[in-house]
Amino acid sequence: MDITQQRKCALYARLSVTKEESVSIERQLSSGRRYAEARGWAVVGEFVDDGVSATANRPEDRKGWRALLVADGYDAVVIWKVDRLARRVLDFLHADEALQARGAGLVAVEDPIDMTSPQGRAFAVMLAVFGEMEAEAIRARVRAARVQLLNDGRWPGGGVPYGFRSAANPHGPGRVLAVDPHTHPWLGAVAGRALQGVVVNALARWLTEVGAPLPEAARRRRTGGTVWNRQTVEGLLRNPILAGMTPHNPGRGRTGGPVSPMAVVRSPAGDPVVNLALAVITVEEFIELQRILDSRDTPQARKVGERLATSPFLSRVVVCDDCSVFMCRGTNQRRPVLTCPSCRQTLSRAVFDDWLIERLLTERGSEPLAGTTVQVRWGNVGTNDTARREILLSQIERLRVRRGVVGRRFDADRVLLEWRPSAVPFDGCQVPPAESRA
Repeated sequence: MDITQQRKCALYARLSVTKEESVSIERQLSSGRRYAEARGWAVVGEFVDDGVSATANRPEDRKGWRALLVADGYDAVVIWKVDRLARRVLDFLHADEALQARGAGLVAVEDPIDMTSPQGRAFAVMLAVFGEMEAEAIRARVRAARVQLLNDGRWPGGGVPYGFRSAANPHGPGRVLAVDPHTHPWLGAVAGRALQGVVVNALARWLTEVGAPLPEAARRRRTGGTVWNRQTVEGLLRNPILAGMTPHNPGRGRTGGPVSPMAVVRSPAGDPVVNLALAVITVEEFIELQRILDSRDTPQARKVGERLATSPFLSRVVVCDDCSVFMCRGTNQRRPVLTCPSCRQTLSRAVFDDWLIERLLTERGSEPLAGTTVQVRWGNVGTNDTARREILLSQIERLRVRRGVVGRRFDADRVLLEWRPSAVPFDGCQVPPAESRA
């Protein structure tokens, strides 16, 4: 190696909680810059994972670290301390291995490690061991503090459930949950209708139509929006706070499944601890509600792997004329449909697909395509719906569907179909046209 050549390095910083000033992102980066400057190294890039836990996220699962591994032009990575990179020994070793594979070394400002020698690597592994021990100690303290708060009847923090608010504890320090008079009546109405058999999608539509206030988290995600979706509604119905119970929330690994709604704080005798002042329904009604939700045989209620597959023939092809967004493919009562994700208008594909194919072959069959004609090309691809989609896209200028009477009878007047001029080349993609609606 030419020792006269200036060494190039990349800086990496990570922080779990952005308000920790002692190890702030800026402090880590500043330390790394000073370290590089003192050695005459050139900093060619800075990569950050802010608000990312090293215990819950491996380095390769973080956006900042992945971007660093993709980047070029450095032969060293400078971190502030070993625990900024990993809190588990295996995670640290895998990260170091990834750097070695691209010919780069790891340097820590506060930890005197040298990954180029066996002694230095052994010392670095010991630092990673202590980092893992520290992370486990922190986790144990957090668990113990949460258990104590729950035993005292206080709110342990986190997102406040819909229908409630965080209030000062009238009996001592801390916070407690209290009924929110603005949203609590809506929570009771949703639970009552669900117990009567109203499906989740219908509840979401009803809440949207009557203008029910969205949960705080949903309002932040959808600025200015008032549209409820089924995931939000089902989240309300799965929360044990409906029956005055507090989720135990023991945590789970990255590969863990969903937590049972009945994983709640319990008494020494094993019975759920219930706060009757917060309960909207009884524990028995809550258990029955979970049975209803679990027993519904709808595509949305099933796991992704168990849902009915639908043809990709019209994937990102048909545009809702009211909303100018692509209609999504799915099923309704086990029948293929297209649905607008914004206004929820639906069009059955049972007749529409055949109607569209007939028009394509009748009106455009003689058009030249890929050295042959649309008709011949269509016959050559057989039942390959992905290839059929490409043929359709090569011929249509616009394909929009406007709202109409929903039913099993296909209404061709709802479809606005316009073919491309023959002289216009096809570039392989289509974007919803922005022209005014017909």
